[in-house]
Amino acid sequence: MSEITQRQGRIFAAIVKEYSQKGEPVGSEVLADKYHFDLSSATIRNEMKSLEKAGFIAQPHTSAGRIPTDRGYRYFVSKLMQHLELSALEQQRLRSELSKIKRQYLELGRSISKLLSDQGQGAAFALLPESTGTAGLSQVIQGDVRHTEVREVARFLDELENHRKTLVNRESKEVETFIGKEAPVPLASDFSLVVSKVKLPGGKEGVIGIVGPKRMKYARNMSLVQYVAKLISGGLLILILIPHLN
Repeated sequence: MSEITQRQGRIFAAIVKEYSQKGEPVGSEVLADKYHFDLSSATIRNEMKSLEKAGFIAQPHTSAGRIPTDRGYRYFVSKLMQHLELSALEQQRLRSELSKIKRQYLELGRSISKLLSDQGQGAAFALLPESTGTAGLSQVIQGDVRHTEVREVARFLDELENHRKTLVNRESKEVETFIGKEAPVPLASDFSLVVSKVKLPGGKEGVIGIVGPKRMKYARNMSLVQYVAKLISGGLLILILIPHLN
């Protein structure tokens, strides 16, 4: 790429600045009045003609000023533009925002499981990449449920991460129901498991589910899990929940 003189570089940088601020072709009079080059308008016009001949600026209309070309922008970015350092305050603000986003994502599993538990009949869980959540154990503590069964369900939820591979690597992409001993994970024999795989917008996979007594409302819980899984896979539920996690 052709080099230009130091004076031409100063004029060209001023043209880029003016055009980026106003979006209008830049004339020699504006440059002479505003940038104090100690050059006459005629001299600036001659330098602009040289810049135009080199392909750095162009004249879009007759008798109008000049605007940077793609070639000119590339030269500006590669040769003339100084690296802009962020202020300490800007750096701190960016770190804070990134930490907030990470915290919100880590809480996403808990928020989804709470949503499922509130709307369904039983405890719920969400196993997402880097985010796990459980909720609603109290909903399975009912008069006719034995304490041993509650302990087994509680143990399953406590050890949920240990079952990530088994649950996420299932072949089925649709909502599934496991009744009692059919469950692919350790679970109380009088309980059922409704699960569905989810695929996040980034391509990684997870699983969500509801655990409840065998008398659970299967139609409702299956529809609930299926619909929430569809929202997660489409990215919609994440957009809805993240702004409200705090």
